[in-house]
Amino acid sequence: MTTVYVIEGSEVTCPGGFWRAVGEAVNGPGGYFGRNRDAFADCLSGGFGTPEDGDFVLEWRDHAVSRRALGPDLFDELVEIVHERAPGTLRLR
Repeated sequence: MTTVYVIEGSEVTCPGGFWRAVGEAVNGPGGYFGRNRDAFADCLSGGFGTPEDGDFVLEWRDHAVSRRALGPDLFDELVEIVHERAPGTLRLR
């Protein structure tokens, strides 16, 4: 069964908000998923809560809000990390 992790884009108002949102999406309230790009990339490959078999989807709701808050460069870099490390798992809503 595919696990769906939801990031609420309206809660991502700064880089710290992204790390918090993704950590809580994967590991529940107060959950940790790393605090930098390298940790994020590693976690997407299995670990810190993501299924090692890669059977998950990362649904980023209101992603346009996050894109404005993070800046297009950082947002695009995070999206690229997902595409590289976990192809086909990202849904931008």
